[in-house]
Amino acid sequence: MNAAHWPRRIARLFRPSVEHAVIVQCGLDWLRPQRSDLRNDIDQALLAAQLRRGSSLRLTRVVLHNLPASASTAADSDAVTRAFDEWNYRLAATMALFSGPAPRIHRLIIPGNQAVAPVPDMVDLLENGQWSDPQNTELTLSTLDTAGTTTPLTSYDVDLQGPFSDGDPSIHM
Repeated sequence: MNAAHWPRRIARLFRPSVEHAVIVQCGLDWLRPQRSDLRNDIDQALLAAQLRRGSSLRLTRVVLHNLPASASTAADSDAVTRAFDEWNYRLAATMALFSGPAPRIHRLIIPGNQAVAPVPDMVDLLENGQWSDPQNTELTLSTLDTAGTTTPLTSYDVDLQGPFSDGDPSIHM
């Protein structure tokens, strides 16, 4: 992973000429402790771009639904698992609190015998009608269109009730 590449590509989302972005973050490197700052910076930049650009920017994001088998044999498997759980919770909470056109976040299902995701990590931009990496984008979008390969990340994936809530929604008012 080229850590310097990601912030530069994400910064281009603020350009009016960018219509759509496909962001794939399915490699285990995203979950390693040394990548937490980059992961958080990317999350914040994507949220800022979506808030600023609104419906003029379409975001399609792909993250892991489950950890591949190779994660359990990694030396830092506990840290990777904790980061995976925290990241998915944070993304779902953001979706629950987001007002406006929300990005589409797909969670890629990795079969038990597969060690890595079938799509590469990338940021691809549709700018002025042209994808910057059409081959990988086509692979990603066709994977997302295949039944049973992804689940959507929704606000239902996080419990915002908290420990002191009950069935009466008026307590949140």
